Amino acid sequence: MNTKRWTKIWFFTFFTIIPIVAIINYMVDPLWMFSHSNKYNSIQKAFNERQQKTNHIYFNGLEKYDALLLGSSRVTYINQNDFHGMDLYNYAFNDSAPHEFGEFIKFAKEVKGKDFKYIILGADFMATETPSIVKSKHPKTYIDNAKSFAYKYKTLISFDALKESLKNIKYSQKGTARVYYDRQNIKYRTKLSPEKRLEKYNYNMKLRLIHSADGKYIYDKNYIPRLKKLKADNPNSQFIIFTTPVSANLLVSMIRINKRLPEYKRWLNELIEVFGEVHHFMSINSITTNLENYPDAEHYYPEIATLFANKTTNYENSDIPDDFGIILTKENLDEFIENFEIQVQNYNLQTPK
Repeated sequence: MNTKRWTKIWFFTFFTIIPIVAIINYMVDPLWMFSHSNKYNSIQKAFNERQQKTNHIYFNGLEKYDALLLGSSRVTYINQNDFHGMDLYNYAFNDSAPHEFGEFIKFAKEVKGKDFKYIILGADFMATETPSIVKSKHPKTYIDNAKSFAYKYKTLISFDALKESLKNIKYSQKGTARVYYDRQNIKYRTKLSPEKRLEKYNYNMKLRLIHSADGKYIYDKNYIPRLKKLKADNPNSQFIIFTTPVSANLLVSMIRINKRLPEYKRWLNELIEVFGEVHHFMSINSITTNLENYPDAEHYYPEIATLFANKTTNYENSDIPDDFGIILTKENLDEFIENFEIQVQNYNLQTPK
């Protein structure tokens, strides 16, 4: 192929294909750099929540928010509007860990220009496991990407971004996806069939039991020091801590089969030591014992998140069962643990097959 032909192909690509890619990526905005909404981007797949939410914060600002929420994938299902009495931004993402929170909070404060009135953390017992591998890049990577001058323009002409844009167009035209966000940072999860739900539940149960087994699980000695540093680094913010309610079947299995009661007690005790009180939902109650509330063993449907978000902020909701949630302090922790141990002993555990 001669030089003249190559030149024609290059000009055609640059002046025809690249602009089309940029237009589609701008219209759909799969990396959340803009604020527009339309019929082609109403459903957004979460393929990189750390980068997507960091972009959203950096390019759209946090001026109206006085509260910041961080946590794992379980926390991503909380509708940020369900924490009443505050304007909250849900900055949770999949596979998060306490060692990441500090940098992301610092970045969010920098964008906002001042401290948050509230910092809310979703505490996961699973996060007490000493990480054997780091599953994500350093927070600085995502933050530096968003701040880079060229980043916004490179992503507009990115073919990788185009793939995500085309997926979002398909899902938006269809009107749904299995798991997705809307343009207001609200996450949804469609209901599974009973057969599919049981399949995912059993698979997830077995996976979590492997992770919490002897020889695999070691309590992370840095878990609490990291949380202490978070609190020390944000003295002007009020911390609110809640625990995420995995299914009772999984919780009891970890404690009864893998004998994780000492670590469970240590986790709650140390959270109270740092923060004074904990809104505790990871227990045996009428929500966690109902399998229909869970598409798998550890993730609840978004409507369950509404219940404990409302209760954490003292918002009256008649759908909240009386036994769902308790504020734990050093005064009532021993009594709770004593009752909890009896519940564990009496619980009718259904072993996955």
